[in-house]
Amino acid sequence: RLCSRVVTFSRNIFASVSILLLGLSLGSGCANRIGDDCLTSVDCSPTGARICDTAQPNGYCTIRSCDPDTCPEDEALCVEFRAMPDRTAQTYCMEVCDSDGDCRAGYVCVADNDERLSEGYPSDTSLPSIARVIDLEAEEGSRFCVADPAGTTPAE
Repeated sequence: RLCSRVVTFSRNIFASVSILLLGLSLGSGCANRIGDDCLTSVDCSPTGARICDTAQPNGYCTIRSCDPDTCPEDEALCVEFRAMPDRTAQTYCMEVCDSDGDCRAGYVCVADNDERLSEGYPSDTSLPSIARVIDLEAEEGSRFCVADPAGTTPAE
């Protein structure tokens, strides 16, 4: 009888550990999407694959230093900011959108030729844009979510 109790106990332990490991593996695969709000980089990815840009209103989950066509497909575009002069350029994966409604509160949907991205906005929109999509496979006029440069949309 002792032998059957040990076998039953072992089976119960194995089943419990299996369920625990399955739950952990399913939970650890969930990372916030590009553009989601965050407080720290752990909010965006527990593995460090994404960072929280805390300079953006309520934080912005992103991937810094992206290369063309390396951002998560159907989720983000690789956008270069401050392209002139080249030495100051930084690239980030930015949430893809079709309209302002696709972006969270406090953010707007823009294309890289949007006057709101002009260095002189709002007083001089003839100056060059501070951002451009660098994805090679992106369609011309592809749009992405950025913090509202005018500050006119309500923040969360």
